Amino acid sequence: MGTRHLICVFWKGKWVVAQYGQFDGYPEGQGVKILKFLSVARNIENLKAGLENHIYEPTKEEIDAIWAECNAWDEARRAETDTWQWQPDMVGVKQLYPSLARETSAGILGIIARASQTEDGGSTEDGAEKKTAKKIPLHPELEFANDGLFCEWAYVIDLDNEALEVYGGSEYKHDGHRFKGVGDENQPVPGFVCSFKFSEIYLMKSDQEFLDKIIEVGDERAKRDGAGDGGDMQAEEGKDDVEKGDEDEDEDEDGGAGSAKGSP
Repeated sequence: MGTRHLICVFWKGKWVVAQYGQFDGYPEGQGVKILKFLSVARNIENLKAGLENHIYEPTKEEIDAIWAECNAWDEARRAETDTWQWQPDMVGVKQLYPSLARETSAGILGIIARASQTEDGGSTEDGAEKKTAKKIPLHPELEFANDGLFCEWAYVIDLDNEALEVYGGSEYKHDGHRFKGVGDENQPVPGFVCSFKFSEIYLMKSDQEFLDKIIEVGDERAKRDGAGDGGDMQAEEGKDDVEKGDEDEDEDEDGGAGSAKGSP
């Protein structure tokens, strides 16, 4: 379902990942996927290794070249058959550069983590095997956090403090807010819901423990807002999405799968 969101990683005092996602942004969807990734300790170490050596932000010229390559892949596939039919997973960007696809969402964590374990092969002049680091292109979309209407959920993996932060709906900026420095002073930012220490995640026996805490905090926010605290702009939104876990289908104007928001 179309629930737009951000998957962010904060490490060494700065944003290193800000992945825009188009679908299933509510906690039962992308939230649980992040939870499962973080519940395996070695994933976090592999993620750090991938962030250290295996990611880069392409220039505009490189993005244009990547997009041209993806379009060529799509055209070649269509030319292979007279009965070509669109399939969500069989598009150039998802096959060639999944880190730039809007459907990847929380999957970006695994892509980066696996990059630290996988290297491209090659050979030296004397025929010996050569290993080179595999680089993952990222297209940061941190400014999407200021879209109070369409950024319905945001997740921040804070590797410095070993915590997962969950945000739903939007609110006004205030001192100490994670997204305070993102965008102009008066722009909205994702509304903080709750956080989970990695040590807490390791001890969870089911996904429902994670979801129950978000629902509980959503109830508290709704009561607080009803009592006249106007800090939240959309206090009920997070709670409603967790309880329903279902939204209307959201299709892009072009109707097809494609790149991350903001790509050419």
